[in-house]
Amino acid sequence: MASVPGAGWVRAKAAQLGVSPSKSLGQNFMTDPHFLSHIADLAPAPRGGRILEVGPGLGSLTLPLLERGFEVKAVELDSRLAEALPKTVRDLSQSSLPRFSCLHKDALNLEEGDLDWSGPFSLVSNLPYSVSVPIILHLLSSFPLLSSFLVLVQKEVGERLCAKTGGKSYGVPTLKLAWYGKAKIVGKVPRTVFWPAPHVDSVLVGFEREEEEGALKETTFSLIDAAFRTRRKTLKNSLSPLDASVFEKAGIDPASRPENLSIRDFEHIAALLS
Repeated sequence: MASVPGAGWVRAKAAQLGVSPSKSLGQNFMTDPHFLSHIADLAPAPRGGRILEVGPGLGSLTLPLLERGFEVKAVELDSRLAEALPKTVRDLSQSSLPRFSCLHKDALNLEEGDLDWSGPFSLVSNLPYSVSVPIILHLLSSFPLLSSFLVLVQKEVGERLCAKTGGKSYGVPTLKLAWYGKAKIVGKVPRTVFWPAPHVDSVLVGFEREEEEGALKETTFSLIDAAFRTRRKTLKNSLSPLDASVFEKAGIDPASRPENLSIRDFEHIAALLS
């Protein structure tokens, strides 16, 4: 492939397929070749490594990922795009075909058996913004071999995923993602790289998995959900079924609010309940 597809190619390809970006599917196609190359260069996987791409659309990110030698497995909900993408790869990057496959499926229903990889892989995607957090948490829960990700998400979502304890953005997504590892915002994304341009700002979020999933996840997540259901209340009130001795043993002030607790704090409470 001579170059990364740009805005002209994206619009022409969409016209050829009779496709226009679907708001209901959260489709905002990336069109800036320099930014697409930048994402591919930042991909958190060893050269030649495995990458899962959710929502590849017309393939504007898929192609530079393949050009860099990655093995790419794409998951696309739109049947028209899922059918067209292998043909696009064949036409523009035929030598990459052995390293590419596309699955027509909802990423929220993706199961371990859908991927035939026996080793670690990374997620690199321009995620549909309305379901970005559910997709991330589902994939991390369902695929222990998912070791890292680099995703484009809405700025406010990225801030929630990477928030610090006590901040206004700190909440359920922050804590549940922290169960699996560490996330950080690695770059801002201008609206001009998308077609159509979204009405929200975007960021790139990077993540590295740090430890194996523990047996306390279900209890810990239930505690997090209960605590933030009434965010303005203290732990004593939001987790009122718990005896005061539990907080004492955990070394946590029951007058604290949930946003002041780390994932390890919630896990400590869960351990005392098990």
